[in-house]
Amino acid sequence: MIKKVIQQAIDAIEKEIVAVRETPSTDVLFTGELEKISGEYIYSFESQNRGLRFAEEIRAKVDSKEYKVHIVEFKDKKVRLEFPENVGSRIDEVFLEWENDFVLKKMEEHLFKLQDKAEEVPQLKALLEPDEHFKVYQDSVQIQVDDLRNAAQKDAIEKSLKNNILYVWGPPGTGKTATLGYIVANLLNQNKRVLFVSNTNRAVDVGLLSVINALYEIDPAFDLQNTTRFGEAALDDKRLEDILFEHQVKTKLDGRKADAVQLSNLLSNYEKLQETVDDLMRNGEEVPEKMDLECQLAANKMDEYGGKEAVEIEIDRLLNLNERYELKKKQLVATTLAKVCTSELFYNISYDAVVVDEGSMAGIPYMLLMAGKSKQHLVVAGDPMQLPPIAITDHPKSRDFLEQDIFTYVSKSESTEDLFNWHDFNPNFTSFFDTQYRMKDDLAGVISSVFYEGRLKSGKPADGRDLDNGESSSVALIDSAKYNPVLEQESGEKGFKPVNEVHMRLIEESVKRLTKNHTSDDIGIIVPFRNSVYKVRNHLWEKGYREVEVGTIHTFQGREKPVIIFDTVMSGEWQNGGMRHYSVRPFDEKKNGLSVPRLLNVAFSRSKELLVIIADMGHVQKVYGSKFLGRLLGSVQKISI
Repeated sequence: MIKKVIQQAIDAIEKEIVAVRETPSTDVLFTGELEKISGEYIYSFESQNRGLRFAEEIRAKVDSKEYKVHIVEFKDKKVRLEFPENVGSRIDEVFLEWENDFVLKKMEEHLFKLQDKAEEVPQLKALLEPDEHFKVYQDSVQIQVDDLRNAAQKDAIEKSLKNNILYVWGPPGTGKTATLGYIVANLLNQNKRVLFVSNTNRAVDVGLLSVINALYEIDPAFDLQNTTRFGEAALDDKRLEDILFEHQVKTKLDGRKADAVQLSNLLSNYEKLQETVDDLMRNGEEVPEKMDLECQLAANKMDEYGGKEAVEIEIDRLLNLNERYELKKKQLVATTLAKVCTSELFYNISYDAVVVDEGSMAGIPYMLLMAGKSKQHLVVAGDPMQLPPIAITDHPKSRDFLEQDIFTYVSKSESTEDLFNWHDFNPNFTSFFDTQYRMKDDLAGVISSVFYEGRLKSGKPADGRDLDNGESSSVALIDSAKYNPVLEQESGEKGFKPVNEVHMRLIEESVKRLTKNHTSDDIGIIVPFRNSVYKVRNHLWEKGYREVEVGTIHTFQGREKPVIIFDTVMSGEWQNGGMRHYSVRPFDEKKNGLSVPRLLNVAFSRSKELLVIIADMGHVQKVYGSKFLGRLLGSVQKISI
């Protein structure tokens, strides 16, 4: 069964690689300066597009001429590109296109290797068939926590130390990441070697900071240099800077350079003395007594190190650090799933425990590879009622496999009820966090009843906020129907690129009103279509609201803002002289299945204080009246301002 699943993963990855190659990634960079001309033509651009790092070959277009360029370095939000010829002292604008299949090809390569030894990796069975291969290493363990952990969180921490497998289901605002910090800290406290992974650099940083906070509480003497943040940090935090693997390697190399210089000087002095003595003897001249003594002392010193060849080897060793060995020595490594697959340093390194955050967003191929890295404990944390993995292949079977999260795959669930039944019947290797600390009570009540069978309750946040909003509401539903909105499509554009001018104006008015009591940075705007992100962002920029963050639902996964504006965008569209109302994939479960409640759950659960929803309720009732979106907005309407 295990080999069959791995083969499914390989087949699906192959289809995804084909799709990625057919739809290459693109970017436009500006103001590239030529750094030097010495047989190489390297231009430096500012860029935050991390996808460029995995591009093997990039096609660049400057004006009307095309070039094949290569990345020399991607660091500090700057990319250095090598061009085959001199394009001038400065490039004002360059259009880039590349095939971003590097991670996929590496993943496929690792899956082939894992398939060969699948029967020797017990954690694969524990991951995929926990009901049959779950086991407890010890009956009871002593856990260390702070006073803020609730009963469900403590239960998960204890199970993570005892079990070979644990699935942690953490709805939004339930303290999942903070609890994972204590899980990792307790594992470290038991001298376990731990790999902590997540999908994005930001999620890794947030999780690692939670580990550091937990260690301060339960083991303040723990040396943080035994941990490392492998890859690029997304958060600006001094604690992360000090444990970046690149920084640790540089610091160690700098410390060894002084020894290397001392040995190099010794070797150079010995060679010069020996050469001078040899010249004198060849010419039949007498070697001065002082020089002879110096030569003997230098030779004795060289002998202490094992001779000239040994000194040369030692100098080379001091100047060239074995990075793989340094990584292997770390007790805790925190990085992204992609880095584990793409960096050769992780090859053949396994860990006592592997902890996966946002595991419900990680594809099954990733989870198979993480299970292969685990020797004793595997903890998968996430929320199967939030965003699943994404794929772009049009091959139905492969897409279904790649977009299925590990929770629903293992539980064979097709609904929320199935997921809860799986949890209820398997309390030994599952944990459900039933208390949220983020949303106001009224919104939390809707989220709980619609998405979590009413099982989610509210607790007292650690920052002292009161979640009881009294007579006021923390949800505002703006019904755009009274303004007669009309959906339009951008002319000449490929794909579905809707524009709703009425909704754009309502967003602007909402932001204007909200910034009277909130900073622009407190406000996040979520829209369901990528094209809408650019339209809304540009519109707000023109109106002077440049600090308001605009993104898709995926952009805001795992994050929160005091105020969220969610724009549904959709209205009727004029077609052939009449108004046509139709459904779209993000909102229609007949087209998108269980992904619809997941998407809406994320969109609705990002706010700490206020959620503003902009929707054409006339359109919603016509198209989604009996569907999930219609029922959800109907529930919201009852508690809305």
